[in-house]
Amino acid sequence: MNAFISPHSIIAIRTPEPPHHHDQHARREDTTMSTAPTTTSTSTSTTTASTITPTPELDHRRAAWYAGLAYATLFILAFFANFAVRERVVDLDDAAGTMANVVADEQLIRIAMLAFLVIFVLDIAVSWLLHLVFRPTGERRSLLAAWFRIGYTVFLGMALVFMFVGLRLADTDEFTGVLGDDERAAQTLLAFDAFNATWMVGLTLFGLHLIVLARMIWTSGIAPKWIGAIVALAGSVYLIDSIGYTVLTDYDRYSNVFTMIVLLPAIAGEAALTFWLLRQGRTAAPAALEQPVAAVA
Repeated sequence: MNAFISPHSIIAIRTPEPPHHHDQHARREDTTMSTAPTTTSTSTSTTTASTITPTPELDHRRAAWYAGLAYATLFILAFFANFAVRERVVDLDDAAGTMANVVADEQLIRIAMLAFLVIFVLDIAVSWLLHLVFRPTGERRSLLAAWFRIGYTVFLGMALVFMFVGLRLADTDEFTGVLGDDERAAQTLLAFDAFNATWMVGLTLFGLHLIVLARMIWTSGIAPKWIGAIVALAGSVYLIDSIGYTVLTDYDRYSNVFTMIVLLPAIAGEAALTFWLLRQGRTAAPAALEQPVAAVA
């Protein structure tokens, strides 16, 4: 027994309480208080669970169909914005001529910029749709391909900012008092060339995206192997072009050669992939690939 007795113990001894009634009442209150929130929480969870309806993902067929349609739209918009407008307006050997072209064709350039903006949005959607299509061949590889394409899309969006800058330099008078005509023309040309350089960095990631897709096609049998081979070739020429742009000091002398090297395999590979996607969208998904195989790398 403890020899020390505190004043509180003395008070407790002098004023004893009835032995059982208070304790039993307190226990009943504690039990009631502890069970009430649980009941409320359970009923709330049940109500919430019953009111949320999960949104079903697109199946293989619809994802392929939408990806094919988006890819076909990308072809048309990219050809117009890049080759019909940007390549015609920008002359890397003539800064003054480039600025004059920008001023003369401002409305057309703005339409091309809108086309690039739509491409920027569509490429994000295509990244997701292709992930849904190729996920049954391997979850992680499909995600890797999607992330490579999203990385490319980010650089495309950054490149588009330089077009806005170049257009503003050429077409507004607020820089006239600060920059002379020659300097303003040089800055305008530099902005449009920065668009090309930023986009080229992004196309490196795009080439890797195509190579990963090609490997999934080749190893899984989800599509004919010849499509995988030509898509791999398209991805490889994108990488070759990006390396040449980075390494060669006189790249501009060979730019037309590099364009032809990239253009033919890229059109062939991506067109083949587009037609395959559209065909998959009109037919049922292969039975062996209906469910994702998350464990496959």
